[in-house]
Amino acid sequence: MRCLEDEHTMNEIYDQLPQSLKSLADITGGAITMKAPHDVDAWYEISPTEGGCLLALMTKDRWLSESIEGDLEHTGDELEELFEEELVELDWDGAVPTFRHFRNEQREYVFSCVWPSAAPAEIAVALQAMVVMFTELGDMGGEDEED
Repeated sequence: MRCLEDEHTMNEIYDQLPQSLKSLADITGGAITMKAPHDVDAWYEISPTEGGCLLALMTKDRWLSESIEGDLEHTGDELEELFEEELVELDWDGAVPTFRHFRNEQREYVFSCVWPSAAPAEIAVALQAMVVMFTELGDMGGEDEED
């Protein structure tokens, strides 16, 4: 199995991303970080972990995190179901990992899952699905209520 800590592998993942996401992404410190679209105060991160990679949406904005939680509570949807829907749209046919939501030691709100593969193409598809999923939740779409 490939090691995600290999910088070459991170470059391969980056190369698999669509241009719209590449323009928001950087490879730093053995991980890929990507600004969330629509100028919201959040970012995505891909980092190595045992058995695959950690895919995460992170924000320091409590209200943004709560807006996502509120949408999920209001609709009764589970992140795993929404993620699976987006993965199917991208022709993925495989297991869908479980999401965790927590506040880390850096006081960031984190929505994350362990993607069970180190294959660059699969990780790029998973990140694309994650971005689409979260963009449709809470205030992640960048809608401004003061219009």
